[in-house]
Amino acid sequence: MVKKNNTYQGGAEEFKGFIRLSSNENNYGPANSVIKTIKKNTHHSNIYPEINSQSLAKQIAVFNKIPNENVIVGAGSDEILQMIFHALTKPGDLVMHTKYSFAMYEIFAKAFNCKSVIYDDSSFQFTLKDFKKKYSPKVKVIFLANPNNPTGSIFYRKELLEFIKSINKKTFIVLDAAYSEYIQDSRYSDGLEFVKKYNNIIVTKSFSKIFGLGGLRVGWGYAHIDIIKKLYQVKKPFNVNRLASEAAIESLKSTSWLKKQSKLNQKNKKFFIKGLNNTKFEIIDTLANFILIRCRSEKMTNQFSLFAKKHKITLRVLSSYGLKNYIRVTIGTAEEMQIAMKVFNKF
Repeated sequence: MVKKNNTYQGGAEEFKGFIRLSSNENNYGPANSVIKTIKKNTHHSNIYPEINSQSLAKQIAVFNKIPNENVIVGAGSDEILQMIFHALTKPGDLVMHTKYSFAMYEIFAKAFNCKSVIYDDSSFQFTLKDFKKKYSPKVKVIFLANPNNPTGSIFYRKELLEFIKSINKKTFIVLDAAYSEYIQDSRYSDGLEFVKKYNNIIVTKSFSKIFGLGGLRVGWGYAHIDIIKKLYQVKKPFNVNRLASEAAIESLKSTSWLKKQSKLNQKNKKFFIKGLNNTKFEIIDTLANFILIRCRSEKMTNQFSLFAKKHKITLRVLSSYGLKNYIRVTIGTAEEMQIAMKVFNKF
C-alpha cells in the first residue's frame, strides 16, 4: 500500500521566468481594479485590519445572497478547516474523507488527534452511496471536496442532497467548494443553498483560485449561526490582513469578470487537450482549472516533470498523494497553454 506524505506539499516555488502550472492558480491574475485597490491600500499598511473582516463578510454575503452573520473569514479556506477541527472536534473523534482529497483534512485530523475514516477513491469519480458505506453515526465531521483536488471527482445537486438527507444530523458535513466558480453546469450546487435547511452543513470557499488571490490568503465559511459562533470562539483576531481583505472585497464587485475567467478556463483547457497528441501518457479532464496526466510508470512521471522544468514549466507531481504515476497540470493563459502543448508533445 502506498502511503501519503504526512506533510503538505505545495506546487513548485519557481515562478520568475517560469510558466507555473503547478498550483491551480489563476495565471491571468486578479482583476485590474483589484490591483489598483491593493496599491491604494499599501498606504494604510501600518493600520491593523478589521478584527473580524466585517466589511469583507458583508460583501461576501451580498455577492452570494446569504446572511452576513452566517459568514466567517479566514486566511485561506484551510484556516476555516483548522477552525472546524478546533471548535467541533475533540481527541479521538472520527472524521471522514476520501483517500485522494485535499491533504489538509488528514494533516489537521492528526494535529487534533482525530481518527480518519478514509474512503478509497482510486477510481477518482465515485458515487456518494458508495462513499456512505464507510460512514457511521459516530463520525463527527465529513469532509467532501466538490469538485475534488486532485482527482476532479464531482457531485451534482440531486445526489448531494440525497446524501445530506441520509446523514445523521449530529454529523457535520463540510462541503469544500474551492473550485466551484469554474463549474458552469446548472446541475451543480456549491452547497450554499443547503445551509438554510440543514443545520449541520458548512460550506468553505476560497479567493485563491479563480479570483487570483492565492498570494494574499483569503477564504471563508458559511454555516448555521450556532456553528459560526463556535468557530468565532477559536478564530484569531486580525487573521486576514488589510490588503487581502480590501482585494477580496473589490474582486467581488464584478460578476462579468468572474464569468469571463470561467469561460477562459474552459476555452484554454479544451484547446490544450485537443492539441496534445503524445501517446506516451493519458489525459484525464476535470471541470475545474486543471487536468491530470497519467504516465506509464513513476520513472516516466519524474522524467516528464524534469523535462517540463527544463523548458521553464512547473508541474505538480502527485507522489505525495500516493499517486506516483500522475501529474496535475493547471490550466493557464492561452499563450501558456500553447507553449506547454508544444513542449508536452515533444516529450
